[in-house]
Amino acid sequence: MTYKYQLILLGDIGNVACDAIKVCFFEKIHDFGLKDEMFEVIYAERFHQQYLNKQPSFVFYFGKTDHQNADASILKELMDNGDAVFPLYFGNNFKDEVPEVIHIMNGKRYIVDDLERYVNHALESMKLLRENRKLFISYRRTDSAAVANQLFDAFVRTNYDVFLDTYSIKPAKHFQEELHHRMTDCDVLIQLYTNNFKNSEWCNEEITSANQKQIGIVEVVWPDCKPDVHNLLCEPIQLSEELFIDKNFHHEKCSLTEETITKIVYTVESVRARNLAARQDNLVGEFVEEARKQGRRLIQEYRYLVENLGHDRMRLFIPAIGIPQSYDCFESLRFKKLLNNEKLELFLIYDDLRIRKRWIEHLEWLNESLEVKTIKKKEFELWLRNN
Repeated sequence: MTYKYQLILLGDIGNVACDAIKVCFFEKIHDFGLKDEMFEVIYAERFHQQYLNKQPSFVFYFGKTDHQNADASILKELMDNGDAVFPLYFGNNFKDEVPEVIHIMNGKRYIVDDLERYVNHALESMKLLRENRKLFISYRRTDSAAVANQLFDAFVRTNYDVFLDTYSIKPAKHFQEELHHRMTDCDVLIQLYTNNFKNSEWCNEEITSANQKQIGIVEVVWPDCKPDVHNLLCEPIQLSEELFIDKNFHHEKCSLTEETITKIVYTVESVRARNLAARQDNLVGEFVEEARKQGRRLIQEYRYLVENLGHDRMRLFIPAIGIPQSYDCFESLRFKKLLNNEKLELFLIYDDLRIRKRWIEHLEWLNESLEVKTIKKKEFELWLRNN
């Protein structure tokens, strides 16, 4: 099955703003080198035939006076699934234009000059901006250096930040620890599966680590190799000699045809869409479920979870997929300005599995100094009980 990104358009889709946002969205993804077929545009009339809750989604709701109950049941289903909903209204009163189920959300009055900003919200939520698209290529230089470089170039053209393990880890670093740490920050791991690679001591370890972190794995399998049993959870691409230029795959300078590179790019994008949704659902879902057990109510906004504490006090919980950075903390401060609330408390929630110990110590040190705090997944229950 091919997984896609879902752009969902609800409410008054006859509004010219709906077409403007759709056009701007696809202009942006074309600029990124992405293809239309990697995306599904879904309207209410075919929602239940097209929508899959295991794929990354972003929802624009277009408000209209005296039409405010349109697609209310669909919105409830999307919110129950934790999908990001961005309500837009056009008059003077948000609640007069949208269903009651999203009255609790932070709707925006539509301004034509902010069109690109709205689209960037969708791209950011789907993690399609380059800083969010991270790919890890693992290979043996003596077998497949040229193919690794081909893939590096192809994925850079499609807006990925690409990591090559044998080039990117400095000699003085602890290789295995650094490898796991870097892999944690990636959406997809590509293994160039040659005879020498499958005998490498890191191969099984990479598969185990990636599965624990729900990182997508694509195995590009050389013609004289077959995936091992432990690799069955991966997405394999079995190569034949016809897919290599001059049918030669026995040396480090061998290279793949452009058609084969394109197929690998599409496969990786599908695996990324599937696993990105799974990682987001797992992290957010576990935090929401733990809050529910303790009688606390969280509201899903397009980029964060909200808890209203009363008397203008609010908490925002922002999921960080991969490794939280100092920059993530800095960027999170924007919400205080956007929501114009000095009583707002900000938190990044993240999965600390396989992240370097020193990095976690660094984040805990930042907690003592910064306004934005971090919460580790393994401490969700304890934190929610005590705060």
